[in-house]
Amino acid sequence: EDAIVERVEAKLGGDLEIAELSFDFDHADLRGVAFTLADGSSVTFDEVEVDLEEGGVWRGVVAVERVALRGGAIRGDVDDFRELADKLRKRSGADDEGGSSKRIRMRPKTVAVEGVAVELTWPRRGTASGGGVLDASVDVGAKTASITLADAVLRRGERSFEARRLRTEVAGGDDGVAFPVSLSIEGGAIPLTPEIAVADVHGDVTVTDRELTELIVDLAGGFSDREGSKRAEDHAGGELWSVAGKVRRDLSAGDIKLDMAAFELAKVPQVLERLPLVDSGDATVGGEVSLHFAEGKADVAGKVAIAGLNVDHAMLASEVVRDVGFDLELEASVDPGASELVLRKARLERKGVVLEVDGTIRHPEVVEERRYEINAAIPSVPCKDMLRAIPVELVPSLVGFDLSGDFEMTAAAKIDFADLEAVSLTGKVGIDKCKVKSAPPRVSSQRLQGPFTHRAVMRDGRVVVVELHPGSGDFTPLDDISPYMVAAVMTTEDGGFWRHKGFITSQFEAALRRNLKAGKIRLGASTITMQTVKNVLLSHERTFARKLQELFLTWYIERSLPKKRIMEIYLNVIEFGPGIYGVTRAARHYFGKKPADLTPPEAAYLALMLPSPVRRHVHYCEGELSSKFKRKHERILRYMQERGRIDDATYEAWKDVGITFDRREAGSKSECLAQIKRLMEASVKQHADSGLLQGATADPEDTAPENFEALLDEGDSEGYDPAAADAPGKPAMDEVDDIFMHAEER
Repeated sequence: EDAIVERVEAKLGGDLEIAELSFDFDHADLRGVAFTLADGSSVTFDEVEVDLEEGGVWRGVVAVERVALRGGAIRGDVDDFRELADKLRKRSGADDEGGSSKRIRMRPKTVAVEGVAVELTWPRRGTASGGGVLDASVDVGAKTASITLADAVLRRGERSFEARRLRTEVAGGDDGVAFPVSLSIEGGAIPLTPEIAVADVHGDVTVTDRELTELIVDLAGGFSDREGSKRAEDHAGGELWSVAGKVRRDLSAGDIKLDMAAFELAKVPQVLERLPLVDSGDATVGGEVSLHFAEGKADVAGKVAIAGLNVDHAMLASEVVRDVGFDLELEASVDPGASELVLRKARLERKGVVLEVDGTIRHPEVVEERRYEINAAIPSVPCKDMLRAIPVELVPSLVGFDLSGDFEMTAAAKIDFADLEAVSLTGKVGIDKCKVKSAPPRVSSQRLQGPFTHRAVMRDGRVVVVELHPGSGDFTPLDDISPYMVAAVMTTEDGGFWRHKGFITSQFEAALRRNLKAGKIRLGASTITMQTVKNVLLSHERTFARKLQELFLTWYIERSLPKKRIMEIYLNVIEFGPGIYGVTRAARHYFGKKPADLTPPEAAYLALMLPSPVRRHVHYCEGELSSKFKRKHERILRYMQERGRIDDATYEAWKDVGITFDRREAGSKSECLAQIKRLMEASVKQHADSGLLQGATADPEDTAPENFEALLDEGDSEGYDPAAADAPGKPAMDEVDDIFMHAEER
């Protein structure tokens, strides 16, 4: 035994251990064999059986007939084992020469491997690794091998491939393995998302030569969740898709086709459980995609049809959006080398309404080299059909609108990440050709033009009633509100209010530019009309549904109500503090006076409350402004003067006066602060109970900080100008009104 160990270690350059060795004239049995290479890679076998040529020892011949390797593991660097294999081939050849008598033949005629665990890494390929349980049968003389890897797994970075079994049959050629070589896959799984995987992949992948010049695929499979993909094939829903064709590695030639006959999602219940869907077992998905490869690029053409999805997602709507479906046609070219997608045609159709998109997206790793050019259009379609094509759960407040006329839309975006100042967002939304024949009673111009009752549901579930009619004690006509109040909100919220028609298109471009610079979507364009719609008719929920309705209702309100009435409603319903709705209550609460008597500094303070009325109420609780908020307040007053909303004499008269709170409604400081904390920790969605969106859920806006010193320091950075977009005709941005708030701020 010692002699064998020393000889092997000397020839192969590693450490060999044999726990037990027994042999007779034509058989050897080794147990607990462990061979460790210098770099730490290792080979262990629970049992090694060696059969010698029967009777050979009596003739002075040592000839290995068969070797069986059972159990154990092969662990380590692939390159280490390649080097070891080369040494074994050389030693085997040398031993086989054995002089003319050929008395020693160490190369066996057959080798069997049974149940050996494999754990390999490819350091030259970054984090690539793989393994499984190996079984193999090798006929050395015939130069053939049958190899099976059970429970196989391959990983590279975050990508992975798993299979219940991989099989291949290989034959030796003049210079090694003879090609082509086919790999049979059973029970394969490839994750598509952290939750969903392509599952029960089965079929063959064929490699045509040693350099992997060409790949031929013929695969089929289904879908499952990540866990289900590791179990039996019945978790994948059967054969739901197939992919077949061939492609050269350099993408110089080839054709691949993916077919997915329409199937009901009930076939893949594990997938349904992982998706934001409810009651969607009868929903269907199907389509086909063809890829043609040439000159290193891929041309993609395909069709996909989706029908009957019921989507439940908090960012989409507060209710389940039912019967979501569409047909999609796609033609594109992909250049992997340039990280470029040329979208020649994307045509999405739903209920007769068509959305067409084309453009070029270049997205390399270097951010400054990215370029996007995207065009979108909705060809002319009757306005009523456009509204009908939108799932009703996305626009519940628009049920009851009867429209005439035709709608069309065009939009184009150009983004060069090396020059974000040159961002361009242009287009035209042809909704002005739509005419409202009738509107729902709650949103009708007749209701909003006259007296009405506004009920606001606060975060803690309390309902605050605001009576918008003369003599109610809650309502003040616009003519009886200090002009400084109008000047202040136009400075902080919407400088172009009297000129625009509800939207400032240039601000969408400006918001896009800021979002791209920040690397996240945070700022949205929100005019006074949009805020009025949100507060009176909708809710504060951050969903795509609310924003979609807000855009339509803003268009409608601007064309149904005079500007003065919109401003009047806005100032009488907007929240200026916890439960303090409307300028009448705000003027009384903070300053003990009527809205007509508000001074420029007092009006500026009230306007500054609007972005965060509960959080910023802390200054009233403290009895004075923090130094940071005071500088903010002084800045707004200066902007009012610079933009011509107050004259120079008025500014000079009031710039150093500041504000003095009326404390009659303050209560104790601790009670005041406790109210803020209670509201910020409450979970009821703030909304208008008298509006059109009911039963909203958790509010993702500000939460209470651990201490109220943080409240005193909140707000804009020192150099920020909240009215910078104000001149001329460009409103300031509503910083907190964006439905796609970055995840870190949720």
